[in-house]
Amino acid sequence: MLHLTLIVAALVIFAFSRAFKFLNGLQAVGHSSGFRCALSPFSSLSMVLPTRLNSFFTNVGINFVWDLQRSENHIISVVPWLLGPPTIYVSSVELMRQVLRHTDNFDKQELELGSQLLGENIVSTQKEKWKVHRKIVHPAFSQKLSALVWKEGIRNYYEMLSSKGWDTQSTVTPSVINDLTSKFTFSVISSCVFGLPITWSESKATSEKEMSLQECVMIMASNISLRMLTPRWAYLLPIERLRRVEAGFTNIFAFMKSQVAYRLDSIRKNEMVEDDDLGTNTVFNNIVKASVDGGKFTLNEGEVIGNTFVMLFAGHETSSRTLTAALALLGLYQDKQEQALFEIERVLPGRREPIIQDFESFKYILNIIQETMRLYPPIPLVVREAIQDTLLTITDPTTGQKVRDVVIKKGTLACINILRIHHDPRYFPDPEEFEPSRWNDDTAAHDAFLGFSHGTRACIGRKFALAEMICFLVMLLRDWRVDVEFESDESPEQWRNRVLTSKAHAAHGLGPVALRLTRRK
Repeated sequence: MLHLTLIVAALVIFAFSRAFKFLNGLQAVGHSSGFRCALSPFSSLSMVLPTRLNSFFTNVGINFVWDLQRSENHIISVVPWLLGPPTIYVSSVELMRQVLRHTDNFDKQELELGSQLLGENIVSTQKEKWKVHRKIVHPAFSQKLSALVWKEGIRNYYEMLSSKGWDTQSTVTPSVINDLTSKFTFSVISSCVFGLPITWSESKATSEKEMSLQECVMIMASNISLRMLTPRWAYLLPIERLRRVEAGFTNIFAFMKSQVAYRLDSIRKNEMVEDDDLGTNTVFNNIVKASVDGGKFTLNEGEVIGNTFVMLFAGHETSSRTLTAALALLGLYQDKQEQALFEIERVLPGRREPIIQDFESFKYILNIIQETMRLYPPIPLVVREAIQDTLLTITDPTTGQKVRDVVIKKGTLACINILRIHHDPRYFPDPEEFEPSRWNDDTAAHDAFLGFSHGTRACIGRKFALAEMICFLVMLLRDWRVDVEFESDESPEQWRNRVLTSKAHAAHGLGPVALRLTRRK
């Protein structure tokens, strides 16, 4: 009887605590309309449990922003009663500016789990800590690094052709172009961030002890979510994938720690070779050097490693996804591909090799990348945390007149719905159309483009990513014509709806994309 009484008492206490959390959550979002559910999209359980839109007993899931792409409501709240913080989603430039430009009121969410996993870094910290990290990390993204990115991009392009046997073929049909763009961006980033050039023909190790550093880095990049969500005791189980993940993380952290010590010693002894691109100009080496030269602004071993790793994870999948979508769209819209080829032939007479000094000349290629990121943003949300109670002013989208004020409580998450803003006809007329030329005229609202975020915490690696992507598209389009592979009786619109079905949780952000490449004569 006593046990039953304790159980009932525990259930009553739990019910009251959840009701209290729910009511506080409603107050935290200013009673804005939206979804009331058990789990926040940012809770670990919501990533693995089934989702059901607008259900009080489940969760909306991380993909619900795609389902609400055409919603007319510019502020929507999600208030969970079981797990996760109350959250508002804003989808207008006016509200976006209030969130991203008021750094005293909002800052990036402090990610304790990310810091524990990778080491404290520029992405996971706030305020004064973040300023120290930025002061150290920012100088690493220099013009010399951009030149190294370009050089490694060309090297990887030719190694890709050679490893696939394409250099002797006139027509090729990659099974999935996503895999190639993923390998390309990973290889460039590995070279330019770590100083570890990836070979395209490397085989998989048969045991954990035989893993190369390249394979360890690839395991780490592709299993970061698994590592964050899996409890430590699970790695003791006889599960092959978990054993490989454990070995990959353990090996690469041991290597990185030894490299920090080695490069610190080399820098202090002035033993770094100035013309050694993969030694001197990598992000890793520049962060170590900047930390040494920073005086009172220095990073410890874990912070150096954390900042280096976050560059890999932040840049790999986003660039890969954008390149995949860009090639798919160019294969579908041949007139846009011809315009790109015209620019490439104008900038590279006689089919000469492009150099980093040509970067600014590829304006239409840049437009293609921006338009692709607008249609299929590699990251659908920009997340900020209210670090104090903040007043947001909601205006009428037509008249610009104030409608009402909403008080957002400290600790509430504010998410900028990039997908909704990028598809708003107020900012981008005919938003579903793939039209790169819109970026040359006044038909695109440039301040509504959030491909690299906005404000003081915008993407620090923007030039790195653009150099990598422009280099790849220039080389590929110079040498190959890209065509899509239609199914029987399939129209271009049907192909786009079938293949370019963006979801936030997809492995590469898009469905598998099959293309045909024909060598240009």
